[in-house]
Amino acid sequence: MIAPEIKKILKEMLVYKKTLIVIAIAGIINAIAYASMIKLIKDLVDSMTPDKLADFQSIGLTILSLAFVAGSARYFHIFSMNMVAEKFSLNMRHRLQKKFMNLNLTFHNTFASGSGGLISRILNDMMIVQNGLRMFADFFREPIMLVALLGWLFYLNWQLTATIFIVLPLILLFLRQISKTIKTHSVKGQEDLELLTGTIKESLDGVRVIQSFNLEGELSNRFLQQADRYLYSRKKLHSRVEMSGPVTEFVTTALVLGILGYIGMEISAGRATYGTFVGYVTAMLGLSAPIKKLQESYVRIQEVIIASRRVYAILEDTNEVPQTISPQPFPSNWKTITYKNVSFRYGEEWILRNVNLTIQRGEVVAFVGASGSGKSTLVNLLERFFDPSEGQILIDNTSILDFDLKDLRNHIALVTQDVFLFSDTIERNIWSGDFAKPKERVMEAAKSANTHDFIMRTPLGYQNRVGDRGGLLSGGEKQRVSIARAILKDAPLLILDEATSALDSASEIEVQKGLDRLMQGRTALVIAHRLSTITKADKIVVLRQGEIVEVGNHETLLANNGEYATLHRLQNR
Repeated sequence: MIAPEIKKILKEMLVYKKTLIVIAIAGIINAIAYASMIKLIKDLVDSMTPDKLADFQSIGLTILSLAFVAGSARYFHIFSMNMVAEKFSLNMRHRLQKKFMNLNLTFHNTFASGSGGLISRILNDMMIVQNGLRMFADFFREPIMLVALLGWLFYLNWQLTATIFIVLPLILLFLRQISKTIKTHSVKGQEDLELLTGTIKESLDGVRVIQSFNLEGELSNRFLQQADRYLYSRKKLHSRVEMSGPVTEFVTTALVLGILGYIGMEISAGRATYGTFVGYVTAMLGLSAPIKKLQESYVRIQEVIIASRRVYAILEDTNEVPQTISPQPFPSNWKTITYKNVSFRYGEEWILRNVNLTIQRGEVVAFVGASGSGKSTLVNLLERFFDPSEGQILIDNTSILDFDLKDLRNHIALVTQDVFLFSDTIERNIWSGDFAKPKERVMEAAKSANTHDFIMRTPLGYQNRVGDRGGLLSGGEKQRVSIARAILKDAPLLILDEATSALDSASEIEVQKGLDRLMQGRTALVIAHRLSTITKADKIVVLRQGEIVEVGNHETLLANNGEYATLHRLQNR
């Protein structure tokens, strides 16, 4: 019975149908040519007499020709299968990458082994699948060779060959038992490798914190502990995989010795020739290759089943933001954004409860509150990084669920505290706000974001690379590049998620100039850490434990002497 994961792989490989036909034909030609060579060995040995010299030469040339055909066919057979495996694995990795980008934030925030685990699936698990696919070629070639050689053995001596079949069920039973333990240890090994990959990623992403707190030893010890567990799993796996080889070789050796003795007696009794003897032994030795290949392929396929199961678990995950079948166009002259009885939870924990809020077009609305009060969640719902557990968000009278997801996000620009820049040039990072716009707009956006001057001071100007995650730029410089990116996007809705809270005073002043230009003529939702930055907001929304407790402008809320006034006093001591 074929495992469901293997059926999925085979179905997806039909896209390479033409190449697979070439692989099958080349494998068949290789198997037939190789089996024919072995069959001719008997005639070659029997022609080693002076009166049969012409036969000997003719048979020798035929064997040489068959060797050329077998070798050529084998090249195309293996090369083509390797290329199919490469293409298939790259396609699957691309699908995984796209899936990662489409899965909502709930999935990414709750995935047990984090981004390191996802990297492990896209690299390590797919490498196992790729290596297993290479062995699929054996199933085109080896069964034909096995049947052909068995047929020849039966022809040469059916009684002897029939006795050999007594051993085959024992080998198959042994392989079945081995495969069960391989699956168990393969799963454990992949899980351990996932944790190991996560530690490596954390070591790279958190190198500043690690060095600052002298955590090099802690991360090194964690790696070694996880490596020991992984090594133990792999040790168990390799012991089971490699156990099958010596057992098969021992059985084959015992059989060959028995055959040598039996045919030796047949020759002495005049019931067989030396050609029969050499031909039978050659066929027996040739038979061990397809048996060993099929056995190895069978064992490796068990690993492929486990790895592909983990890959398909991601590809088939349903935690994507759902798309409407008949999207409504985003209104060009919308008036309001309305949060209507909106609640949201992770598992059993409620993050937002029954939020009702109306935002007028052109307003600057600030969200304040203690950490964990739901500020970021509230604005993340607007971009549909995840959807409300209850209630709905409306633009005018249309639910945001009824807009095309890309269309909705095209109308929203995001500037966050934790700026992410691609490992590319400054120009490409700004232009990524909207690649559909002319490249010439990049410099205009940079000037509006108060970014142009510092860019021109870099060695290569706009072509200067920013490094991994923008590591070659200061915090203020990265933030200004992200503001330029948002200005280039030119979206009517703007989300500022504590955009200046991590900056020093001098950098904050420069960044704030860019933000002021960015907010002109736009509806801005501002998550504020420092209340001094939002005193001019049209509306300030105060949250506590996922609920709105106050709404008003700065002066009104201070006069109310409530939650906002308390936060204000705490920050101005």
